[in-house]
Amino acid sequence: MSARRVIGAARRRLAHQGGFSLVAVMLMMFGVTAVFAASYSAANGDIPLTGGDSARKDAYAAAEAGVNYYLYHLTQDNAYWTYCTNVPAPGPGQPNPVNDIWDGRGNDPRTWRKVPGTKNEYTIELLPANGSGYAKCNQANASQSMLDPTNGSFRIRATGRSRGKKRSIVATFRRKAFLDYLYFTDYETLDPVVYQTSDPTQQAQMAAQCTKYRRAGRPEPPCSRITFASADGLLGPFHTNDDIMVCGSPQFGRTAGDKIEVSGPAPGWQPNGCSASPNFVGTYKSSSPVLAMPQSNNALKSVATSQYTFTGTTTIQLNGSSMLVTNLAKGLNRSSMPLPSNGVVYVQNGICGVGYALYQDYNDPAGCADLWVQGSYSSSLTLASENDIIVNGNLTKSGNVTLGLIPNNFVRIYHPVTNRNGNACTNAAGAPTNVTIDAAILSLAHSFIVDNYFCGAPLGTLTVRGAIAQRFRGPVGTGGTNVATGYAKSYSYDDRLKYTNPPHFLSPVQAPWDLMRFTEQTPPR
Repeated sequence: MSARRVIGAARRRLAHQGGFSLVAVMLMMFGVTAVFAASYSAANGDIPLTGGDSARKDAYAAAEAGVNYYLYHLTQDNAYWTYCTNVPAPGPGQPNPVNDIWDGRGNDPRTWRKVPGTKNEYTIELLPANGSGYAKCNQANASQSMLDPTNGSFRIRATGRSRGKKRSIVATFRRKAFLDYLYFTDYETLDPVVYQTSDPTQQAQMAAQCTKYRRAGRPEPPCSRITFASADGLLGPFHTNDDIMVCGSPQFGRTAGDKIEVSGPAPGWQPNGCSASPNFVGTYKSSSPVLAMPQSNNALKSVATSQYTFTGTTTIQLNGSSMLVTNLAKGLNRSSMPLPSNGVVYVQNGICGVGYALYQDYNDPAGCADLWVQGSYSSSLTLASENDIIVNGNLTKSGNVTLGLIPNNFVRIYHPVTNRNGNACTNAAGAPTNVTIDAAILSLAHSFIVDNYFCGAPLGTLTVRGAIAQRFRGPVGTGGTNVATGYAKSYSYDDRLKYTNPPHFLSPVQAPWDLMRFTEQTPPR
């Protein structure tokens, strides 16, 4: 073979591409395989994460089921919490899931209950109140072991578990309270005591006729019809066990978040012989449950220490974290005392024997539990009296603190008058003008009222920043669009009262419990 033919054959072999496509295919298959392997590895690695996330969600749902289980039983029986762990099992052969608190050490002693229809479980622990000194719920003294004295709430912890994952929720419960509202009344009528008829028989008849709700047939007249008018603004949540009379367009509430509740049947309000279109800025509800008031403040008397229990007329000038006290029975004359460590002062009757007088001359016997108070306070405090509390000046807070005023009878604004001739009287020296009160007021048997409200020149504005709860609606002045006597009203709600109450503040009798809030605890128990 010639050299030329050998070279040509070599060139043809070098130019042949039969094996090139095979190499390309092999490279492509290798790449696809690598991508598939990587994708499989990534997806396979996500399977445990996805399963863990699902288990965590199921554990949280189980914890929520535990909270709802406890709330359900609490709504069926208001006293359920006082039984501690001695509550009935949910059914035959089913464990009771309510446990004492577990500190997380040693083997888990808690009993668990399955969420119906699943394999997930929950358990519930009762959390003693901070500072109560109790290690667990004490059925013999459930109130002290479980209730937070600042707001009457208690807590539970519900833990859910699912496929090895746990999540815990701490839930806080509190009764519906008078301090959930800027304004609360039992009866929307004038206190029968304020009519002051000279005929004892007629007085007794008035008391019997006017201590019933309008829907139960309260006669008007002789019982007074009290009306909300256009000039009235109730800038906060509102509740009455009665129903309301309206003229014009008074405003109820600040936002839709404010509850506006009347216990009377729908519509729950009516015009008082006038054109009426109430402005319910808050969320309005008729046929709301009645919140029953305690008959007395004796529970506070049992809380007050002997050092801070006074007998007869008592004057307190608040001064930050201390107070100047005048009390004849204890021989105190503007004596300085620190505010009580448990936050409660109680004034009890000695020899009294008189009741409320429509015309106030301030000459009650020294044995009457009349508690006079004014000043500024920097610690939370509750002042209680077996008779009346009389505010004779500004009563203001300094700092993030609260004050409660809880008499058995009246909370009164001092208003001395002279030259009394029927209603034609004038303001006397010392009558306070433009009074400001930072307090939660609860008048158990009577009203929040201005003494001699019906006479004298206008006194400016009565500002209350807090809450007002009273058995009967008390007048603070007279007039319509313009104030003729007494004070114009400026009442605003202290939103802190939803969560922080004055010390040992009283709650409605047998009120239902509300779930205030719940938060997740991390790490779970």
